[in-house]
Amino acid sequence: MHLLVIRFSAMGDVALTIPVISSLVSSYPDVRITYVTKKEHEAFFYNIPGVEVIGIDLKDKHYQGLWGIYRLYKELKRLGPYDYGIDLHGSLRSKLLKFFFGKELKFATIVKGRKEKRQQTRRKNKILKPLPHTVERYLHVFERAGFYPKLLKGPYITLDIQAKKLAKDFLIKNQITKKEELWIGIAPFAGHIPKTWPLFKVKKLIEIIKNQLKCKIFLFGGGKKEIELLNEIHQEFKDTTIVVAGKLSLDGEMTLMERLDLMIAMDSFNMHIASLIGIPVISIWGATHPYSGFGPFGQNEKNIVQIPTEILPCRPCAIFGNKKCYRKDLACMYWIEPEDVFEKICEVLKIPCPDFIAIRNTIINNYYKKNKLSSMAQNQVKSDSHK
Repeated sequence: MHLLVIRFSAMGDVALTIPVISSLVSSYPDVRITYVTKKEHEAFFYNIPGVEVIGIDLKDKHYQGLWGIYRLYKELKRLGPYDYGIDLHGSLRSKLLKFFFGKELKFATIVKGRKEKRQQTRRKNKILKPLPHTVERYLHVFERAGFYPKLLKGPYITLDIQAKKLAKDFLIKNQITKKEELWIGIAPFAGHIPKTWPLFKVKKLIEIIKNQLKCKIFLFGGGKKEIELLNEIHQEFKDTTIVVAGKLSLDGEMTLMERLDLMIAMDSFNMHIASLIGIPVISIWGATHPYSGFGPFGQNEKNIVQIPTEILPCRPCAIFGNKKCYRKDLACMYWIEPEDVFEKICEVLKIPCPDFIAIRNTIINNYYKKNKLSSMAQNQVKSDSHK
């Protein structure tokens, strides 16, 4: 049995197909899968038996436009024949591929639940209830094709010796030969600003962690601008932080994540990857909501940090976080305090949580020394911090 599976983007959504693909080949060892996705996602599937990944560079002119999709169809056809097509994307590109295959290949297609999601995000008369997780939606597509895989327990991502060597070499380069303290990952960015916790709050959280825990903090991200910002954080906390972004390949980053005690992330790709690897994840949510079906899979819901909708009834205002805040103050992110996140860290790691009045005063005193504030200004900062 040969299946053609399509899921191009985004990276987090592709990652969420891993539990389903792994479970399918476990339940049906005779099934062979040709998985079509973006080239940068190939590493997710290297170690899943029976899966051949076709990584496409969608920026390549060869695959752009109608003729580009037709060329892709011809290439995929040569790799067949297929017994069934599985469309996990439901995009214009995947619809065109299905059109070109026509009656020669039957497809099962994802049902995205757009109506229910619109009901969650409209301004008035919201209906906010848990929708099926994206992993469940993927499972249902295979069920409509006649396959009923038993979902395996995580971790879902397995990494090979080469990936482990990459991570080991990176640690040695950063003069870490053994683990002598807590390792915490922080991935402070997301695809859109309404899903991103303000950077000054991230810095304050790192200051708290530095003062309260014996810990090494690994900073994850991607892209030139994010790397620049992470390097700025590193300059401020040289003894505590290590920048991972831009230093390792995807499989190397995933192997390093495997060794963390905890990951702190936004509603983002890094949240999904850490969850699938099987380490504890604290996720911070703003404009989006876990009820929309994109929550950290297999994680404890208590580890989610967000402003309750009873306090901010405008949440969620978007499924993907790609809409401007109509309050114009991004309260859903700005109202989350570093102390809230640190309390969650203590809860997850099962360590005593200290008195935050003392923590605030320590941070203020450090700030006072760095910036040489007058005593009057220092007292004003202390006063404001306790309001």
